[in-house]
Amino acid sequence: TAPRLLPSAHRKPMKTLCPDTFTFEFENLPEAYGRNSTYLCFEVKTNTLPSPDFPDSGIFQNQKHRHHAELVFLAWFFKRLRLGECYQVTWYVSWSPCSRCADQVANFLKSHGTVRLRILASRLYFSKKLENREGLHRLSQARAEVKIMSLKDFEYCWENFVNHEEKPFQPWMNLDKNSEGWNAELKNIHRNPRDLLTEGIFYQQFNNKHKLKKPYYKRKTYLCYELNGPQLVKGCFHYEEGHHAESQFIEEIGSMGLDQGRLYFITCYFTWSPCHSCARKLVSFVKGNSHLCLKIYTSRLYYHWIWKYIQGLQHLQNSDVPVTVMTDREFEYCWTNFVDNKGMPFEPWEKLDSYSKNIEERLKRILE
Repeated sequence: TAPRLLPSAHRKPMKTLCPDTFTFEFENLPEAYGRNSTYLCFEVKTNTLPSPDFPDSGIFQNQKHRHHAELVFLAWFFKRLRLGECYQVTWYVSWSPCSRCADQVANFLKSHGTVRLRILASRLYFSKKLENREGLHRLSQARAEVKIMSLKDFEYCWENFVNHEEKPFQPWMNLDKNSEGWNAELKNIHRNPRDLLTEGIFYQQFNNKHKLKKPYYKRKTYLCYELNGPQLVKGCFHYEEGHHAESQFIEEIGSMGLDQGRLYFITCYFTWSPCHSCARKLVSFVKGNSHLCLKIYTSRLYYHWIWKYIQGLQHLQNSDVPVTVMTDREFEYCWTNFVDNKGMPFEPWEKLDSYSKNIEERLKRILE
């Protein structure tokens, strides 16, 4: 299957970049202002020698009219594919692919099983946007390897794609620190929702204490779920900037393609009860999927003194999505089933039962 060929995508790749262009465009800043183009340095390895019309390396950049470098490469590459040939393609890119490019690259890889792609990115493109995060997931599902460039990779690009005139590569300030930051972001994006929680996260985030002692830390929403069907499915999500754990859960369950003729029981364990907006989303999701039966346990109540959050809890209860406060029994169950506990038993914190009873009384008054 051919990619969507671009009218201006038949240009030949560049051979080298000038040093200033490389340093400016590939600098791995956390906030890379003014860098509105993607530069893509590529290498293609095959089991035969390269031909003059198919160089084994080169550089593409974005073209006019939103022709992104990734799609320009695909259009150029597709015309040179040979039947039965195996290809190992490596990209060094200043920005990771956007969601639109990720989709087309993933489709291309699925249609061409003899092509393997490795992507090394200096920076992640608008990594907080859900569509771009999903695009990186789709690339991984299509067998593309996505990584963050390290000092060694920048040095390699300098030696092989830059007209450096025998000058050595000069790392910019905080290069290693920035790579570590982007690596952490990519690891978070690729995090499998079925990964277990660490002991520290569980005790920090699921504890039901009214107030924290110093040193303070932010208690986020963590959602652990268990779906009972033909097979038992478990998963964990946590709040990410602009993307609530409840929304991630809804997307995950909605993407499973569950049999609508079968009844599924789902139990969720929350650190914070759903906000009013997420409560409405959960109710709408369950009402739109009559084959799902949802029950919620929560460690703490989120802004339980504010009217709209009170209404959210009432809306869940009145829509047959029961909300119950976690007790020692549920905390121990979560510890056993959702935590990398290394075989250690659950150790209740001080006044756990007392906190649970107080929160339970508060929820009872809200629902009555």
